[in-house]
Amino acid sequence: MTKDYVARHPQTGKPLSSGRARQKQRPVKKMVRGPWSSIPVDDILPLATGQIESLTVIFEGRENRIGRPAGIRALPRLVSGPVQEMHAALVQGLSAENPELRMASIEVFPVCAMRQSEALFDILAELLDDDILMVRQAASKCLGEIAPDFPSGTDTLLHIELRHEIKNRRVEAWKGLRALCQRWPEVAADHIDRLIREEEVALRRDAASLLARLVKRSGAKIWDLIIWSLQDEDDEVRRRAANTLRPLAEHHPKVALLMAESALFDSDEKVRAKVLKCLTILDSSSMRLKTLISDGCRVADVEVRRACIAMIPRLYSQDSARDLATELLKQETDAGLRKELEELIVDQQLEGDERTKNAFLAPAEPVPARDREIIASMEDAPMLDESQMMLPSKSEGPADEKSSGSMRQD
Repeated sequence: MTKDYVARHPQTGKPLSSGRARQKQRPVKKMVRGPWSSIPVDDILPLATGQIESLTVIFEGRENRIGRPAGIRALPRLVSGPVQEMHAALVQGLSAENPELRMASIEVFPVCAMRQSEALFDILAELLDDDILMVRQAASKCLGEIAPDFPSGTDTLLHIELRHEIKNRRVEAWKGLRALCQRWPEVAADHIDRLIREEEVALRRDAASLLARLVKRSGAKIWDLIIWSLQDEDDEVRRRAANTLRPLAEHHPKVALLMAESALFDSDEKVRAKVLKCLTILDSSSMRLKTLISDGCRVADVEVRRACIAMIPRLYSQDSARDLATELLKQETDAGLRKELEELIVDQQLEGDERTKNAFLAPAEPVPARDREIIASMEDAPMLDESQMMLPSKSEGPADEKSSGSMRQD
């Protein structure tokens, strides 16, 4: 029996790593149900190859007369049986003169190719340029569907279709590339690497949009692609590449900070805004981040200065923040930002209003449990009036008499 297809890297030819997690992501290809589901197994190959012209079967309580196209659609039922014979019947169907047979063969292509794919991709390449429009459309859809399952077999076809002049063919190819980002990110990165170097700006924009899908599994190669796109001459390409900075900051904060250093001073306002969102979640103790924010407080763009000044209290101690605000105030011209800097200079603990000062006071120490019990018992005791409070106690009587006696002796 033929072994299962092994996905290989298109450039190196080495098997792509796969584990349980990757296998779980792989969708199970299922055969569409129809009258062909009722064909006896022994009759599938004869009907698919034309040895039997037609059969009568019962499907869902109804009698159906079916021919060779139905036999081809039943081929997936043989994937665990005579694989070579199944493969030969599929090749015959893909190469048949009857377009209905070619259409039926394309439908079962994704399932049957998982067991035996030899020569199938060469035939699929021909079907992409078939004389019949419906066959071309079916072949294009098939390519987008199988691309994540056959990264090496579809590499060249995907490269061509991604750049095709017909929009619908591009759409299906890009669906395949997006799925490839999830299944085989290292292969998708190779495609994106070539796409962001294209002269056509639409290709570079679409490629930059896919970079965010690769951030979680990113490595040095993906980081290079992001940096390259952040330096593109087209504003929209840089904007889409900047979408990766915030998720990158969550997984690789040091790398994100390095990219933000140059992108913060981008000429496009939307790119700068995305960079600032990235900076808000980075480690506040980073000296590199503090330096970047300090430089950002001095740029010409008012919005960048405002965002950087707003981050000063989070990054600097109170004394350092006052020193920096005092220095920035010497050159700040915007009235609103000057007011914000002046508020940073004021020592609220000493110069704020009463409510602000109280906020800096240490909280009162909790009353011990024993003292709370004493206070509670005193609250339960009856209150004494003034006359009762003046009466001497019994313990004081003898002492008073002794005292009066000594006075009489005197």
